[in-house]
Amino acid sequence: MTEFVPYISAGINCHMMGRIISYSQSSHTCEVQPLPLQSDGDKRAPLTEVIVPASIYKIAGLKIKRNSVVWIGYCDRDMDNWTGANNYKIETKRMHSIQDAVVEAVIEE
Repeated sequence: MTEFVPYISAGINCHMMGRIISYSQSSHTCEVQPLPLQSDGDKRAPLTEVIVPASIYKIAGLKIKRNSVVWIGYCDRDMDNWTGANNYKIETKRMHSIQDAVVEAVIEE
């Protein structure tokens, strides 16, 4: 159990802090560099197509831009077929994946 629980926990993504590398105002998606380093000290791979929800980008006076520090959350299920407010079909068995990231908060502009 002392090895099994950490192994399983390492595969479950919940939240992470990151820095915006680029932001698309037309699609409201961004590329984010995770801030925590890997165990060997290297940077983690950037997260692409991270959704920036209206609850973030519509805040008056908030500038979402390169180098903003953000709080990222990961959807419980895959978002491959999600296109907006409608229900969508789950495409895979993927859960809590870094491929299904959403900006939940801007920590620092």
